[in-house]
Amino acid sequence: MKTLISYVAVTIFVLASSFTIDVQQNLNHKTTYNCFNYLRGHRQGKSGVNLSWAVNDPTIDHFTIEQFFEGDDYAYPVGSEVKFNGSSTYKVVLTDVFPGNITYRVTAVRADGTSECSPLEQVRIVQRK
Repeated sequence: MKTLISYVAVTIFVLASSFTIDVQQNLNHKTTYNCFNYLRGHRQGKSGVNLSWAVNDPTIDHFTIEQFFEGDDYAYPVGSEVKFNGSSTYKVVLTDVFPGNITYRVTAVRADGTSECSPLEQVRIVQRK
């Protein structure tokens, strides 16, 4: 009889544990927050790049832009900070861009110091003026 009770208790414990884990994973998934709606990059003329992005977070203080060159994992800062002005969309034109595949990333920095990175966007520049 004690063995049967032990088996039932273990079974209930395992079922309850798996339910708790599923609920916790769903809660964690629902609270994941991404402030970027999109990041788009286009070649602008012969030696420029037009970056545009949209956000949905009013706690952002400013944005920084970084670029990665083909075959290099280091992020190089580009231009100056873009201040958050309450708008949901932003646009920056970068000039004097070198030819090749260039990957861009925008980082949203909040007033409390936390930050969030956009998805990566790659632009191919064929020639330079």
